[in-house]
Amino acid sequence: MTDLPNLTPVKHAVVGIGASIFAEHRHGAELPEFDLIAGVDVDPARGQATTEALGAPFFTDHKAMLAAVSPELVVIITPHPSHIPIAIDAMEAGSHVLLEKPVGVRVSDADALVAAAKRTGKIAAVNFQQRCRGDMKTIKRVLGEGQLGEVQALEMSMAWPRTKTYYDSGTWRGTWAGEGGGVLLNQAPHQLDLICHFLGLPETVFAYTTTSLHNIETEDTVHAIFRWKNGATGFLHITTAEAGRAERLEIAGTNGSLQLVDGELTVKTMAEDFREVIAKSPEKMPDIKAQPITVAMETGEGKHTEIYRNFYDAVRNGAPLVATAESARMSLELANAMILSGHIGKAVALPLDRPAYDALFAELVKGSKFRG
Repeated sequence: MTDLPNLTPVKHAVVGIGASIFAEHRHGAELPEFDLIAGVDVDPARGQATTEALGAPFFTDHKAMLAAVSPELVVIITPHPSHIPIAIDAMEAGSHVLLEKPVGVRVSDADALVAAAKRTGKIAAVNFQQRCRGDMKTIKRVLGEGQLGEVQALEMSMAWPRTKTYYDSGTWRGTWAGEGGGVLLNQAPHQLDLICHFLGLPETVFAYTTTSLHNIETEDTVHAIFRWKNGATGFLHITTAEAGRAERLEIAGTNGSLQLVDGELTVKTMAEDFREVIAKSPEKMPDIKAQPITVAMETGEGKHTEIYRNFYDAVRNGAPLVATAESARMSLELANAMILSGHIGKAVALPLDRPAYDALFAELVKGSKFRG
């Protein structure tokens, strides 16, 4: 007799249901695999009408909600500093958790989240839905198959233009106490996650972090240099203070390269791995051409619903998660390392010195204008 899959909907609650990002999470909440049983927001004016329109009770406190309805899953889309405390409360109350990115603001807190998941036996996932994009899945496969040879370099540049109106839309935006960082904690987490998803965590990073155009406490522009254990190097340029430039990712290896420019992926390979050319070619300066190749593209749109469906499959059928809290921790560690490097003006080694970053962050929060 074949066991039938468990088709019972996951009863879930959303904490921070009044946040604008709920417009994307709502698509997941409305899947037949999920049943919304509660909404939570500290501001009833933002969250109550939405919750009640979806036929669920509304709460202003997540602990009261956990005691009242016992959800199987708690989705957390509150401001960044509160993600992990709420998640730990939920897991200790018996719920799985799905956190909006970034997983938190300090990697030491992410350590506590990972530990809590192991201690409680609950699933902790993070909404890094861009891992589900067809182009990103294709890049991951190409790298895994070794089509580029040994990876030697990564370059990424991205501009997320933001205005004064954007930063004025929430008193927590662009503040150390309210947001935990600037472009690195708000706009860049997906890019940092993809860097780590493709190549793993670098072993050293040196970063320039600046506030170039915006009147905010945190960084609006970052230029960073990375080095991985195998000797590969990379750089990242990411900003909310520039506009009109292409989104670009390039990864180069000993046998070829790939480029993703404004969503169009090109893969090129060489007739012979350059390591072999170096060792055996009689020419001093060989003229080597890389030729475009056709690669089968993976499917996927990178939508929130893909994360929700994966979570359901993980809970009901034991499927592997797209983005565990443990894997998501790498991007936060990288962000913390860049912030630390930018403030001390030196390269920072990874794994990150947690106490050193926590001491810096405490000083930054102490000087923050945001008071909740």
